[in-house]
Amino acid sequence: MKNKIISLIAIIMIILAYTNVSIGVTQSDLNNMKNEKNQAQNELNNIQNEKNTAASELDKINDQVYNIQSEISELENKLTILNNSISQKESEIQEKQQELERKEELLKQRLIVLYKGGGISYLDVLLGSSNYIEMLSKFSAVNRVAEKDTELINQVSEQKAGIESQKAELESNKAEVESAKKEKDAKNAELQAAQVAKQAKVSELNQEAKQKQEEIDKYNAAIVKAEKEIQEAAIKAEQQINGSGIKFDGSFVWPCNNKLVTSTVKYRWGRMHKGIDIAATYENVYASASGYAYNLSNPGGYGTYIIVFHGSGYATLYGHLNYSKISSGSFVSQGQVIAQSGNSGGSTGPHLHFEIRRASSVGSFFSSSAENPLNYLPGGYTLAAGA
Repeated sequence: MKNKIISLIAIIMIILAYTNVSIGVTQSDLNNMKNEKNQAQNELNNIQNEKNTAASELDKINDQVYNIQSEISELENKLTILNNSISQKESEIQEKQQELERKEELLKQRLIVLYKGGGISYLDVLLGSSNYIEMLSKFSAVNRVAEKDTELINQVSEQKAGIESQKAELESNKAEVESAKKEKDAKNAELQAAQVAKQAKVSELNQEAKQKQEEIDKYNAAIVKAEKEIQEAAIKAEQQINGSGIKFDGSFVWPCNNKLVTSTVKYRWGRMHKGIDIAATYENVYASASGYAYNLSNPGGYGTYIIVFHGSGYATLYGHLNYSKISSGSFVSQGQVIAQSGNSGGSTGPHLHFEIRRASSVGSFFSSSAENPLNYLPGGYTLAAGA
């Protein structure tokens, strides 16, 4: 993204740098801006798709969190009910224990009364019996009196045992519910961590999308400005040429003293080379014919370059210049020094790139087919090997 922003700033600076001259941005610059904007749009689409996927995943996680929290709430309710039931059983057990103790005490009291009233040697009974049951079996009178109480004691004991069994079952159920809740709590914590992470991702993608949209908006503004400037410049250039009364006679002179041609008009490096390269190393560059000249810049292509419109539908381009010696929109005479050759833009070494096209405006220049300059320039040149 950083490189894209730097590229955008560079393009905007190009536009601003030429706001007060006739031509500040070329069709090539405009095409580059559109390509950059399209690339940014593709990146935005990818971000939006990624954000939509993340948002969909977040919705699923939210549903899972809602469901598991509902399950946890239900388990908590069950635990509350079980705890209340266990507490109730503990209370019932306590009551039965107290009732059992009361009945046993009552039975003891009855036995004491029988002993005192009947003259029975209680000590003899105790010494001769191994337990209460044996003692009771020896005394029919005691059996008759204690039979009912003994039955009640046994009933209370059975009831107490039954309640304790119910409590044990409740505690077992409680342990199972607590184990299930523990698992649900762990899953809930895991889902909530995923929820936070996914929400952060969605927020991050929202911010990226916002920044990318702002970048696209800047490209759109720059493109509108560039299109307007190119249109205005093309109109002005055409008006200047048409209003000047220039009558181009069709003759050109060499744009520099060096006449060693290192590359001709041909298909190379995967694309068409639309002019000739001349081995001019930081030398004077001349207007090949009279006309109105305009300074331009394309850092990734022609570098610093000049286009001269000659009238009668002809124009020449001088690329990869070290610097220009004319002001945009000025009239130059044939053979006038307009620049120094150099190594700017997409150049592999100092030279002069020279083109001739049939055009009367910037807009038509870059959309027109390139002519072969060697068909228009005087002879006396030399072709380098492989040119």
